[in-house]
Amino acid sequence: MRKVSLFIATSLDGYIARADGSVDWLFTDQDYGYQAFYNQVETLLMGRKTYDQCLSTGDYPYPGKRAYVFSSRPLSWSNDDIEAVSGDAADFIADLRSQEGGLVWLVGGGALIATCLQHRLIDEFVVSIHPIILGRGIPLFPNSDLSHRLKLESTLAFDTGLVQLRYRCN
Repeated sequence: MRKVSLFIATSLDGYIARADGSVDWLFTDQDYGYQAFYNQVETLLMGRKTYDQCLSTGDYPYPGKRAYVFSSRPLSWSNDDIEAVSGDAADFIADLRSQEGGLVWLVGGGALIATCLQHRLIDEFVVSIHPIILGRGIPLFPNSDLSHRLKLESTLAFDTGLVQLRYRCN
């Protein structure tokens, strides 16, 4: 069975992006464990807005990794590694998890994260909290009645004030 990991950054007040989807506030002075995590990733999952945001920064940032983009519209750009998925995301991801293979990274966005939370499809949460308050934006976890108990695996604190928390699902 494959493991799905949500490796994501958030502001101190819980936003993964500004209201317009921009992430200009993210620290870029070091990689904060990103490369070591990325080297383990075999497959990526992302929503359409996250995919579009990736393309807006220039070259596609995940070459050579299998990616599934959940969208009801055709993709504006793709290659052999990228596939649009228009069906039920929960069923697709549950099926993907049941297969043999490497780590699956849930890149974002908010709607896809909410679907995965609702169906308990996330095995690990790696949340990097940036010491910035955005005031508003796209929340990491949308308002819902869902409740999940997690087990803290590790914490890392960096000189910049960023704190990285790693949890696994109970």
